[in-house]
Amino acid sequence: MPEEKPFIPYADRDALPEPLKAPLDAYEKRMGFMPNALKLYMHRPELLACLIQLNNTVMRDPSSTLDAGLKRRISAICSHLNKSAYCVAHNTNTLMTDTGSGGEGWDFSDDDVTKLLDPGYTPDDPAERAAIDYARAATTDHSDVPRRVLDALAAQMTPPQIVELACVVGFWKMYNSIHEALHIPVEEALQGNVAFLDA
Repeated sequence: MPEEKPFIPYADRDALPEPLKAPLDAYEKRMGFMPNALKLYMHRPELLACLIQLNNTVMRDPSSTLDAGLKRRISAICSHLNKSAYCVAHNTNTLMTDTGSGGEGWDFSDDDVTKLLDPGYTPDDPAERAAIDYARAATTDHSDVPRRVLDALAAQMTPPQIVELACVVGFWKMYNSIHEALHIPVEEALQGNVAFLDA
């Protein structure tokens, strides 16, 4: 299906301030393309710079205390629960990208993604299980995360890991909300991944 046009035009990348060009080039190299979301964020370079930095800090900073693969799996689960077609397409694409692609990839198959997004999915690792239970609960109703979920998390993770996990969940709630509210078109190459919303 041809890619839709955004309801406002994409910004002119060439008009961006020079200091933003290197972070954008790095983002494009990691993803393998320039995401439509960033083409819209370019209308507000100051926000674009903050969002790139926040994304990098939450998802891949060298100081991270959580496994990058766990954070990516949780990102897909949160985006699925938040019903974000755009972010489901992107997160599942990243999971299914080859590890040797030069960008971020985790070698997931379609079946791996479908299993991950199934509400009944329960990983064997107790720390991952506690993290996913927390992510589901906090995404579904952040004001009512059950105490048993919090206690299980505290038994499996350090305080820095728990804070980082909460920030991953909150970051995707924000991104999912922005991207869906702006009706950002899913890139043509990723449109098939929207079907994972029905997983």
